[in-house]
Amino acid sequence: MLVCFEVHDTKAQEDPLYKEIPGGVSVTANPMHNRRRMPLQLVNKKNLRIGVPPEFESNRVFQVKHDAETNSVVISGFCADVFQTAFSALGLNVSLQFIPFKDAYQNYNNLIHQVYTGEFDAAVGDITITANRSRYVDFTLPFTDLGIGLLSRNDDVSMWIFMKPLSSDLWLVSACFFILLGFVIWILEHRTNEEFQGSPSEQIGTTLWFAFSTLVYAHRQKLKSNLSRFVVSVWLFVVLVLASSYTASLSSLLTIEQIRLASKGDSIGYHDGPFAEGYIVSNLNFKDTSLRPYSTTSEYAKALSRGSKNNGVDAIVDEIPYLKEFLALYPSGYSMVVSKMTTNGFGFAFPRGSPLVPELSRQISRLREDGTLAKLESKWLKSDPQSKDFEPVLKILNLKACRGLFLISGVSMAVALLIFLLYFIHEKLHFTYTMLAGGTLAFIMRILNPKTGG
Repeated sequence: MLVCFEVHDTKAQEDPLYKEIPGGVSVTANPMHNRRRMPLQLVNKKNLRIGVPPEFESNRVFQVKHDAETNSVVISGFCADVFQTAFSALGLNVSLQFIPFKDAYQNYNNLIHQVYTGEFDAAVGDITITANRSRYVDFTLPFTDLGIGLLSRNDDVSMWIFMKPLSSDLWLVSACFFILLGFVIWILEHRTNEEFQGSPSEQIGTTLWFAFSTLVYAHRQKLKSNLSRFVVSVWLFVVLVLASSYTASLSSLLTIEQIRLASKGDSIGYHDGPFAEGYIVSNLNFKDTSLRPYSTTSEYAKALSRGSKNNGVDAIVDEIPYLKEFLALYPSGYSMVVSKMTTNGFGFAFPRGSPLVPELSRQISRLREDGTLAKLESKWLKSDPQSKDFEPVLKILNLKACRGLFLISGVSMAVALLIFLLYFIHEKLHFTYTMLAGGTLAFIMRILNPKTGG
């Protein structure tokens, strides 16, 4: 297929701010006028032979088909739209001829080699930028996410998932502190507060109800002692932190399941090709025996649905654009998580020193800045809302992280009980106020505790 672009008429050659440099690239002599720069005669050829991968089935990332009616090669997909949008912005009167490269192994290294030898003027497609390939050709800036992702099937949610956000020791200590709170409040209140009086069963019920109702701030009993109010105020702060942490952790669990990759016997799928296999083995430390190659998204779905135990896989490791394509075709039942291990993304390849490389790179930067790149990605690779770009590390809140909270609450309870005990001894033994630090301590205790009715 021949694609022609009209030349945008500019007066760059007549503008004294512009000058020519070797290779025909027009640059501005004044950095403040960079926005006025337009490309001038970037290439001498009127027709560029663009190598593309061989024809294969429908692919949202990059698709190559032969149109029998026009006897031409048609490219489409995310990569094709990015290239055509960026290239058309250059305003060159150049025809583009897309030619599928012939390779029985569909090895993209051979496509890069044909650019290096001059068989093609450029290579366009889902081509990963690597250090070795960059020794022979120049790549534009990457136009995809830098990295690989992990894809897995969502497991059924456990009926006990609500217990997972907190560790077992934290659950136990929290329950003990609720009971301790009730006991402390009963000691401080039962002598003067009728709501904490009555038969033993009524007192126990009221005390436990008051303690556990603080979890949802629904306690209705009116406290009369300032000591009790002090203890409950501190405890409510502890409950606020625990409840907020619990809610955040539970929300993360319900949003995406933690992916547990292959340690013993689990099989991992990957995109068929020497680059992907070598990268996964060398950087992710998977055994060759646990890796299974697949070529299409439908094969991914079938393998994930079967699982390792049924001659399938438990997860797919691939570059992010391919996984986004999968989630666009299968929007439910699967989740993607980006790994810390990164690749360099996709780029367009040109011969070393080609003046088209910096110009197209600038256009790719512009597409990223003005949101066009995001729109193209949304058009072809609309992500699943369940997909999250972060490492799937499940952070369970444990007792060690909350020691300070319980320490503060425990100290407040101990201080309240100590003051109450001193007041109680003073009241029973009729100590004079002058014996208690010149009456100062007695004055404080009178504020913290109500007088006992006669």
